[in-house]
Parts: sequence; C-alpha cells; structure tokens
Amino acid sequence: MDYAFTEEELNIRDTIRQFARKEIVPLIGQIEREKKIPDNLIRKINGMKITGLPFPEEWGGSGASFVSFLLAIEELSYTYITFIYSSIVSFMAAYGFLNYGSKYLKEKYLRGLLTASLKGAWAFTEPDTGSDPMQLKVRAVKDGEDWVLNGTKRFITNSGLADIVVIFALTEKGVTAFVVETQNPGYIAGKRGDFLAFCGMDNGDIILEDVRVEAKNILGEEGQGFDILLSVEVFAKVASCAGNVGLAQAALDQAVRYAKEKTHRGVPIGVKFQMTQWNLATMAAKVAASRAFLYSIGAKIDKGEKVPAESSLLKIFTAAAAREVASDALQVHGVYGLSKEYPIERIYRESKFNEVILGSNEIQRVIAANALMRG
Repeated sequence: MDYAFTEEELNIRDTIRQFARKEIVPLIGQIEREKKIPDNLIRKINGMKITGLPFPEEWGGSGASFVSFLLAIEELSYTYITFIYSSIVSFMAAYGFLNYGSKYLKEKYLRGLLTASLKGAWAFTEPDTGSDPMQLKVRAVKDGEDWVLNGTKRFITNSGLADIVVIFALTEKGVTAFVVETQNPGYIAGKRGDFLAFCGMDNGDIILEDVRVEAKNILGEEGQGFDILLSVEVFAKVASCAGNVGLAQAALDQAVRYAKEKTHRGVPIGVKFQMTQWNLATMAAKVAASRAFLYSIGAKIDKGEKVPAESSLLKIFTAAAAREVASDALQVHGVYGLSKEYPIERIYRESKFNEVILGSNEIQRVIAANALMRG
C-alpha cells in the first residue's frame, strides 16, 4: 500500500470508532429484533456528518480527504454495516449536486445534505431493471414548464426517510436525472423490503403518480442522466468496498476470538488444530489485501485520478473476500456460528449483499473487461 494516513484521517477514524462502540453496539440486538433503527440513534449518526467529510467547506462539508470518508465507512461497517448505505446514498446525491448541479440546486440542497439537515436518496433501480438504462419504465413527460413523472423504483435506500431523491427517468432525449422533493404530491414511499440482512435499513419502493417537477430541478442536462449515474457510482462503489473491508475485519476478529476461547482438551483450537490456523491465516491475508487495494484507490481519488475500471475490480475483489472471510469465520465457530448468540451469524448474512448491490459483481466484470480491451 502506497498511502500513509494523515493525523487528521486517523483522528476521524478514531472518532467514528469510539462513537460506534459506544452508541451502536448496545443497540444492535434491538435493531435486529425490531427491524428499526431508533430515531435517537439516527439523530446521533446524522450529527457525525459523515456524508460531508470529503466535500468543500464552502458548501458545508469538512474539507477532508476521500480516504477519511472511507475510514469512517470502514469503522461503521466493522460495528454494524447496516448504517453505511444511508450515508453512501446521501453522498451520491451530494456528489451529483456538486459536480452536475446548477447554482440553484447547489444552494437549495447541497449544504443541507452535507450538514445532515437534509437526507438524500438515489433512485435508478426498477422492478424490471437494475443495470440497463434503456429498460427504465419510469417516464418523464414535458407539460408546460414542468415535467411529470410516473412509474415505480425499487430497492431504494432512504426511500421513506429522504427529503430529496435523484430520480432517473426516460425522456425523449434519454435518461435524465430529476431532483424530486419527497413532499411533492404523488410521491409515495411504498413497500419496504424484508431482506436477508440489514434489518434496520430503510429500503423500499418509490411510487411516482403524476409527480410534477420544475425544469430547473433537472440535474445536469436532459439526456445526461446515465453519464451522471456512471460517474457518481464509481465513488459509491469504492465507498461500499470500505464496507467490505470493515465487515471482513469484523469476521476475522470474531474467528480469532473464538479460536482463543474455544478449547479442546484444555488447548485453544487456534493453537491445537492446524486447519484452524490455516483458515485464520488465509482470512488475515484476504483482509490485508482488500485493505491495501481499497486505500490505494482512495489515494488515487484524492490525487484527482480517474478510477472507473479500478473501482469495478475493487468491488469484485473485496466483495468476494468479505463473503469468503465471513464463511470461513463461521466455519471456525462450528455449529455455534449458526446461532444468533454469536455475531458471526449476522456478519455471514450481511457479507453477501455487496456482491449484488451497486451493480452485481457480474456487471463489474463486464465493466473491467471492457476497460482492459479498450486499453
């Protein structure tokens, strides 16, 4: 790894770590049972202003590095990965405003997103498509000076919590990004998903019934939506990979702890059984490689380098590594790993998600391979 963390970055990491251990850990069991994050905890997390870390101070951000944001996401994921996706989708909306928004959109929405007085969402996926822009069924039709949106979005994080949502819809010129306030008549937060993991996450359908949007609420230009989507998702993918690293580290630590505590005829299994030792060593290697890959890409982003292909490779590698490490960690636990009394049961369920969301790993392979062929 060619990146050395600055004192500021380490301070941010330590602050998030302390917050997560103190405020989140005691509530994980309750959240898993009730499938709801307490409102008071949401307010406390918003107060950390994680989304605003890598954004300019002039718009309400902290002016910190992108690596700082990755460190914060890794620490949250280590404790309870459910919390990272709300921050990531708000980051996506904010990044879209910063780089493609008009002065009007920036002044109206960006500062609120970065100071956590507003919550954002990012809505591309639909019941019939998650990657193909030409399969979008949400349509936007011009009506005088306004646009009218109709259709359904699916698997949208913050669908019921967001104040503003970037909605991708088809117009005559192609995919277009519209900024929709959730208080607009016709915006309906529909059925919330019931998933394998991420029990407290607000993720569900958005139903649009004749939702009127002013023309000045187009992000970028008409027909530019897919380019905006691809640009923003590069950074979101990298951030999600920080989640993979945090989750993999948590799985490894749980396995090591169990291998020290569980004994066979008075000897810890991590000392007595070579197969357990091999598993632990292999897990540690995958975590170290994932972390090095992650922060090397983060360093490139902070230098202003483009990383579209690298972000796909990173997601392929770290998502698979997190799942493999979680699986091996559960195996170290034996049958106890299947019990909800042990954190590895939850971590194992959570480890599958990032191979599917933000573009499946199959799609990431296509993106990376196409970049290799062009190069």
